[in-house]
Amino acid sequence: MQTETTSDVTKILFIVLPYLLQRKDAKNSKIRSFEAFPYGLLSVASYVQQKTARPVSIKIIDCNLHGKDDYLDAISNCLGEFRPDIVGLSMMFDNSYKYLESISRLIKAFDESLLLVLGGAAASFSWDTILAEQSDIDAVCYAEGELPFLRLVDADNRHLLLNDDPSWVTRESMLRGKKPQASFIANLNEVINIDYSLVENYTYRMKEAFSPFLHENDGEKRQYFLVSSRGCPYRCVFCSNASIHGKQIRYADVKQVIKHVADLINDYGMNVLTIYDDQLLSNVDRAKQLFRELASFKLRVECPNGLSVAFIDEELAMLMKLAGVDTVALAIESGSDYLIRNVIHKPLRLEMVKPAVQLLRKQGLFVEGFFVNGLPGESDSHRRETLEFIKEVELDWSGFSLAAPFRGSPLYDICVKNGYIDRDVKLGDIVLDKYIITTPDSDPEHVTLETYRMNLDVNFVNNYRLKSGDYEVAANCFRDVIRRYEGHAFAYYFLSKAQEHLPAEQLSANESMKNFFNIVNNDADWLAHAKYFNLL
Repeated sequence: MQTETTSDVTKILFIVLPYLLQRKDAKNSKIRSFEAFPYGLLSVASYVQQKTARPVSIKIIDCNLHGKDDYLDAISNCLGEFRPDIVGLSMMFDNSYKYLESISRLIKAFDESLLLVLGGAAASFSWDTILAEQSDIDAVCYAEGELPFLRLVDADNRHLLLNDDPSWVTRESMLRGKKPQASFIANLNEVINIDYSLVENYTYRMKEAFSPFLHENDGEKRQYFLVSSRGCPYRCVFCSNASIHGKQIRYADVKQVIKHVADLINDYGMNVLTIYDDQLLSNVDRAKQLFRELASFKLRVECPNGLSVAFIDEELAMLMKLAGVDTVALAIESGSDYLIRNVIHKPLRLEMVKPAVQLLRKQGLFVEGFFVNGLPGESDSHRRETLEFIKEVELDWSGFSLAAPFRGSPLYDICVKNGYIDRDVKLGDIVLDKYIITTPDSDPEHVTLETYRMNLDVNFVNNYRLKSGDYEVAANCFRDVIRRYEGHAFAYYFLSKAQEHLPAEQLSANESMKNFFNIVNNDADWLAHAKYFNLL
């Protein structure tokens, strides 16, 4: 095979496939309907830009920033003007798959010889299906993309590299029986400095994590992401993190993280820092050092992926508060000890939760819990245990997810093996807003309804802040729900109840209650929920 000839500058076009779900009504849970920085792709692009031996020019198109069909025009125009040597597609979510064929066809129609590769979490677990179904894709990258993409860019013969590299898989290598292997970056200091100038910063209007301390009139939010660790030693049934990033946790040095935070403030005016680590607290001393040094920046700090209860002590709670954290989400998953130990396989003792909640609340922090419903082996009695647990530990808020059997997770294997999902379920059919698991003990419609009523029970009907007389914080919670889901009947009803106790808002209580009645009188589902909880 001849060695390829390359121009002086290697031109790379990265494309983020569409993933945003259409705006749904308030009765659906956990819908992602906002534009978020493509952090994983930015990490790959920044790393290649900093490490490659070749001069490169990089452009990024995020299809989620364009209208329904406008992204095809944006891609077509960029292909003509930029004329890239390599096009890399990012598929982080399964629901992006339905867009892959049309975008790939457009790229290859422009220039059949263009090298077209695909990466991202959703692609990593479906490389064989993708290569079988998508004839325009030349290769798929498995797991972390920084090192494989750098090797691709630096190669003298890129097609040969794709066939031989351990982290890339092609049709040719697949026929030889090859299975791709992950290439992990040992030193995360090398991937901390994300170059946000590669995208149009102010087009990303992210919504901060749920919190009663957010106000519309607080000024412009300039929010940026940070991932300072990778890997997880645990194997929770619904998670594929260890498969993507390995079982050993790798950390960037706190000094390097703080330097990047200072750069984000100086270069972009960042005032909200979102830390997306999965195991931020596992190294407690490091976590304390990080929060201690963040305090001087006077930022608002979020940790929306959920923190581990096991590592929270009084000093850590205090340091988080001083660093700018006002809301803490705890990754609890269930209030049933049986489910935690025998189904989820999470290393958590439920008796640790209430002391942690009390330590956090002592610092004035708002405490949320994350829970997953609908796992095989779960029953109505387990969900009742979770409800009672939430009330007993006095969580301020609870976020409920329906179990999604994503490829790469133990849950997917369990569901396929036992026939809990269709064995022929196609790539792209598993999405966050649709529950598809059916077991002998439950059906999807029942689990979905029960889960949503758990949300209504603990977050509205028995809202901890409302019942404890903290009417201002309770009202802010309900306002934040309305800001995100305008037609939420229960948010209006209980906002009215909170406003009745706030002298400055008593006149608004009638208006909020009027909105509640307008919604329930025109929506059969909300009417049924209201009757179930005796609101009418």
